[in-house]
Amino acid sequence: MWSPILEGEQASEAWRAIEEIEAALSRPEALTSASSSPGDATLANGTAGVALFFAYLDAARPGSTAGDVALSLLSEAIDALGEARLPVGLYGGFAGIGWVADHLARHFYAADDDLTLAIEEALAELLGRVDEVQPYELIGGLAGYGLALLERRGKGRALELLTALLSHLEKSAERGPEGCAWYHLAEWLPAAQRLLRPNGCYNLGVAHGIPGVLGLLAQARAAGLDHPGLADLADGTVAWLLAHRLPAEEDSAFPALILPGEALEPTRTAWCYGDLGIAAVLALAGRSFARPEWVAEAVSLAGRASQRPPAGVGVVDACLCHGSAGNAHLFNRLYQVSGNPELLVAARHGFGEALASREPGKGVAGFEVWIGDRNDPRRSGEPGFLVGAAGIGLALLAAVSPLEPAWDQLLLASAPA
Repeated sequence: MWSPILEGEQASEAWRAIEEIEAALSRPEALTSASSSPGDATLANGTAGVALFFAYLDAARPGSTAGDVALSLLSEAIDALGEARLPVGLYGGFAGIGWVADHLARHFYAADDDLTLAIEEALAELLGRVDEVQPYELIGGLAGYGLALLERRGKGRALELLTALLSHLEKSAERGPEGCAWYHLAEWLPAAQRLLRPNGCYNLGVAHGIPGVLGLLAQARAAGLDHPGLADLADGTVAWLLAHRLPAEEDSAFPALILPGEALEPTRTAWCYGDLGIAAVLALAGRSFARPEWVAEAVSLAGRASQRPPAGVGVVDACLCHGSAGNAHLFNRLYQVSGNPELLVAARHGFGEALASREPGKGVAGFEVWIGDRNDPRRSGEPGFLVGAAGIGLALLAAVSPLEPAWDQLLLASAPA
């Protein structure tokens, strides 16, 4: 059972921020930003992710117009499927719009039609290319496609296609004495990163790396999929991850990347890369595969992350992907799983940081996030789920409402309901 964790003035402040996000995102002009173009329908930056925020707000606070706004935004996102040439991916493509449509139909709104059948057909065509080596990651690859198919379970060919996808992951895994892993080919990297890593790498981020596959395996098992070899593949993946922990004296337990022949380096604390995202996935895997030692390892990892000095954490804004609200939500999720009071303290502290970062009159409801890169740092008001106000609002809602945040399946922090 999910319990709100913020109390008193902090809870009131969180609700004020949520309502200001609602007001800001109700204005159409707020949905275009430095990271999104007019008509962006995607989960990460566009109307699909914003629809998710309004749907959960409507469920947590009935009697407003938030539900109508959610349906209107979802309709816009679905209409865009036929008008825009979108990529496939979960976060930046049509698979994510499908996930949101199926999720809202499953949890909140009855849908007479199968709104995402066309998305299933496109995924079937993609997965039919059995000889192609395809990116395995969550954000734009197979793990993300798998989440979209899981949310369609019970419809069409979703389970058949998911079985084929899992078989593809099983066949493409590298197996060795340390366990199972997937190598990130250089051709899958953005151009700037490809120059730095021309031979590819092993990626340990939830967003783009091996933990994302583990999260999909855990969600598939939790949803009741009895795929042959699923447990063995999860065992091997966890073994590989744990074999690549940094020495205890390092600032983080895991690196972001492993490049053959190069020294391993600590990384920040976040969902996308770092110990906290890995802890959330490991806890999910432990619950799904009945491996309490994995859950214990996850809670220990999160506890260590909660004690990390701020300079090492690397938080520069409040976003879900790598900011204070995202970290606070993962601490909250892991607290709800474990009851560990240390994680409750960390969650409340993170939400305090997120709320303190608001500057009235700036960004979206006072929230600005960093965009660009180290060479071109800029701040922007962003509307979306991954790095914008919608994601921050969802995290705050989960902290003040008894409504369980099933949306964090997208972060591989929870199992399909």
